[in-house]
Order: sequence, then structure tokens, then C-alpha cells
Amino acid sequence: MLVYKLVLGVFFSLLLLASLILKDRIEPEINKSPKLYLVAFFLVFRLFPFLLIYVYLGFDARSDVLMFYDSAVSAAKGAWVYRDFESAYSPLFPYFTVLPLWFWESPKAIILQMILLEFGILLATIKLRNASAFQGLLYLLLPASFILSVLGGQEDIFMWGGVVLALLVFQRNKNYLMLGVILGLGLLITKALLVLLIIVILIALKERINVLVGLLLVGIPSLIILYFNIGWDFLSPIQQANDPRLPNIWSILHPLTNGLIPLGPKWLNWVGLLSILFVGCFYIARNRTEKLIEQLPHLFLVVYMWMMVSQQSSVVNYAYTILMPLVFWGKMSEKPIFWIGLVLFNFAVILQAPLWWGMGMIYFHSISDLMVPSHALEYFLELLVVGSLFWFLKNMLFLKK
Repeated sequence: MLVYKLVLGVFFSLLLLASLILKDRIEPEINKSPKLYLVAFFLVFRLFPFLLIYVYLGFDARSDVLMFYDSAVSAAKGAWVYRDFESAYSPLFPYFTVLPLWFWESPKAIILQMILLEFGILLATIKLRNASAFQGLLYLLLPASFILSVLGGQEDIFMWGGVVLALLVFQRNKNYLMLGVILGLGLLITKALLVLLIIVILIALKERINVLVGLLLVGIPSLIILYFNIGWDFLSPIQQANDPRLPNIWSILHPLTNGLIPLGPKWLNWVGLLSILFVGCFYIARNRTEKLIEQLPHLFLVVYMWMMVSQQSSVVNYAYTILMPLVFWGKMSEKPIFWIGLVLFNFAVILQAPLWWGMGMIYFHSISDLMVPSHALEYFLELLVVGSLFWFLKNMLFLKK
């Protein structure tokens, strides 16, 4: 799998760089029929590969998709999430993944659902940003977006989708209460991690009371239903924050300090959470003049890039959360250095996870652990992921344009 991902990474990177080099020729042509081209790009870079891999060649679904499928099968039987079956996601997510099983009872149906939803989120993002279809092509050509979507069937992009939907509705009616309602629904369907952005939004907005009321309109009935049916089990996804993962700043510093900086204690979670709030508020303090439509995508990037750096439970797949807004709102995106950095980040993302899993998900505790060549390679990929995130963060926090 590592070799396949390396080959795909090279292929998509070359396509991406060629598209950037030929932008002046390609973009005017795409702008003549942007909707038609977007559909064509989706067919070529998402749907046809799905059909080739899973239908024609008969490859099986892998990774988290099998867990999604087991949860969906239990949910379809009327079982209660957290009480009757385990789930690391928000309470409605397993029931949401039941939908494609009505038409095709296979884990592959969930991958197709994720691919279709990714494209829907891409279209909504282009509308929100008033961007060109060419930018949509650039996103679809990112190696990590292809692998996490088509090969991984990942759902992390849903958090960005919830924010885009909330902003599109707000753009139309300027209703802060409805903004809170949609964010609340997003929290029920995606991941508990969305609460990190919501807290910062409540701190940032003068109209925080209206947003909070919208959140409570969704949250209070949901909590009552969950508590009376499953007790405190609905808090179980939060417990996963206690499990150390990598890459993050702690997994990098831990072996360099021969274990002096720890990996695993719960207090590191609080350090990470408090630092996320601090960094989010720091961004807000520097960008008070921005309109909500412009501020939230940037704030989203800042919060979740820093989360990947600072949370000891962070995994590389969380990159799928930030890739799309990074293409459309990333600062310095008009410069070649941005795309070179993004390609390197993508390579590190797609190679680190299979290499680490293939090594048995081990942790490095000392400098001597890094003397093994395979360990050194994995650690280098960690450095590349976290270093890229720091560079993107530096641009988001300190560049005005």
C-alpha cells in the first residue's frame, strides 16, 4: 500500500504542478463552462477511479470504512450508538452512514457516499468563495485529497462542510441564531472536534448570545434524548483524546528529549486545548476588521492546523479537514512556494500513516530509537507534517494578505 500511495502521490503531484504551470492556458478554457468542467473533473478524478478500484478490479474497502460499516449495520438494526456499539464519532454519524446501505449493502457504498459528499462540499466551497472551477481542479489533484477520499473513505472533511453550509445560510439571511442551529447540527453529525471552533466563535462574535441560543436549541433536546437512553456513554468519544497518536509536537519532542517531555499524560490534552483557544483568540485579535464570511474560514484553518500540532491524539488523517479551505483561503496561494509546500505536506501525509501502521504503530522514546533507518524515515515524515503546519500557520497568523 505504501508503494501504491507513493506512485499515486507522484502522479497527482505532476498533474497539479503541470496545471499550475499551464494555468494561463487552462483557466480561461475552464471558465467558458465551469459547471461542466467541474463535473468532468469529478468523474475523472473521483468517480471513475472509484469504479475502477472497487468495482472493476474488486479491491475491498479498508481502514476506517470497515468500522463505519459495522457501526452503520448496527444503527440500521435500531441499536443505540455508544451503548450498543462503539463509535468515535458524533451520535448521528452512524445513522447517516446507513443511507447508502439501502441501495448497496457493502462498505464500498460508504466510500461512494463520502466521495459524493466531498464533491458537494467542494461545490459549496466554490460558491462561498466565489472561486473559479480551476481552483476546484487544483483541490481534486491534491494527492492527499484523492487518497483520503477514494482510498480512505475518510469523513474529516465533514467538519468543513458544516461550516460552509452555516456560512452559506448566514450569507443569505444574516441570522446568527440559524448559524448556531446549523453548527449544532454539524456537531451532532460530524465529530466532537467541531466544538473547538464553536468555542472560539462564541468568544469572537458580539452576537454570541444568538449563536449560543441556536446551539442550545439543538443541543439541549439532543443531550436529554441521549442521556435518558444511554446515560453518560455519549461522552465516550471524548475519551479517545487520552490515546496518544502521531504526528504532533509531543511525538516529535518526546524522543529528542529522551522522554523528558512526556507522551500520554492527560494534562497534555489540557495544554493542547488551552493553546488552541489561545491561538484562535490571537488570530481574532489581529483580524477584528474582517467580515464573518472571511474570518471563519481563516479561523477554521488556524484552529485545526494548530490542533494537529498541539493535540497528542492528533493523527495525520486530520489533514483532510484542512486541505480544501487551505486551497481556497490559504495565504500566499498565489506564489509558487505555497504550492511546493503544499505538495510536500501532501506527500508526508499520504506516506506517514501507512509507514507507521506497517511498523505496528510504535512510539519512539529516545534518540537511539531514531537510529533505525525505517524509524528515522517515519520521524522525518512527522517533521515534514508538523513543519509544514507551522509554516502555513505562520502565514495565516502574521500575513495580512
